[in-house]
Amino acid sequence: MDRRIERVEMALGKRLIVRRVRTPEPELRGYVEIRPSSILVEYCEEQPGYFWGYELLERLLQWVEQGGGSAYFYDVEGRLIRVPVGRPADAKGREG
Repeated sequence: MDRRIERVEMALGKRLIVRRVRTPEPELRGYVEIRPSSILVEYCEEQPGYFWGYELLERLLQWVEQGGGSAYFYDVEGRLIRVPVGRPADAKGREG
């Protein structure tokens, strides 16, 4: 995973800050924040589920590599859904 992160950093020319987080919000799986000189990638791996841990981090890194912007990622009925930052919570529904 460290090599994968290094490749993303090199490709984008920005430092990646990757960290596991805990949240009281059970559906939240991750968060990506695009900053001027870095990219923050936070992911939850506290509970079991299809996209947890390594697979989830891979999906978030892929989102970043493809030029995706800042977004929250939720598990909604077994699907990983992204909500771009700045959109209302009821905008859930776009697959990540």
